[in-house]
Amino acid sequence: MAWSSGSFADNAAGRLITLLDAVLPANGHWSIYDAAAAANAKVYKCVDAGENCLFYVLVDNNYAGYAIIQLWEDWNAGAHTGVGASLTVVGTSTSLKITIGAGGYGISVRDHHFIFQDYVGSRGAYVGQPRRKDVSKNIVVFCGSGGTPAANPLGQAGIAAGVAWGTLFDELGNKVAVGFSGSTGGSTFIVKTITGELELRETSLTNLTTGFIMGEMEGVASYATGGAAGIVTGDTCVIDGIIWGAIYSTNLSFVEQA
Repeated sequence: MAWSSGSFADNAAGRLITLLDAVLPANGHWSIYDAAAAANAKVYKCVDAGENCLFYVLVDNNYAGYAIIQLWEDWNAGAHTGVGASLTVVGTSTSLKITIGAGGYGISVRDHHFIFQDYVGSRGAYVGQPRRKDVSKNIVVFCGSGGTPAANPLGQAGIAAGVAWGTLFDELGNKVAVGFSGSTGGSTFIVKTITGELELRETSLTNLTTGFIMGEMEGVASYATGGAAGIVTGDTCVIDGIIWGAIYSTNLSFVEQA
């Protein structure tokens, strides 16, 4: 995993794709597939044949303060159009969004997904594959803002106003709503081991149609509803030598910063 953080001078159009251009291709499974999809818009491809991973991400960052995200099964770079299955809305959302503030951000990039955190708006977004229970399935998910951004999506248990959780493909190859499982309190969020050490529990990803857990949101630990006294966005904790950073806007989550 690669982690980087910094600060945007402003929230002007193009800020996110400039960052993604710098950090995604540094991982061998990610590439810029269509550099001219539209004004301030690019398509990124994620592929790992050995791990059954293939999807395309359109990032339309021709707006101040946010980027519209689309997931696609395939993409025609010549015609600048998506091909096959797509995920562009979840529930009542008008679009899938990553919020971008003028100020601090953090981004983690793994082989099969990336997590972006807007420290100004205290919101996060997860794009790509989770850690799958069945690696023969090309499960691809989006968790972020939908329509008008509301609370931190990574700390929201399911679809709500301004929150969008959905799959391009679930374990059956379908587009469905997803959310995370477990109680709505801290009992499944942070635990103590028999040796007295603390551990963060990564969020289990549940198919809300079948009820089955598809895997974990790798690098994300969510509190579900509410937060913890005194914790604010940007706070960190260290578990087993790994730094986790807080995002707290109504809902609390921690993201791994290894």
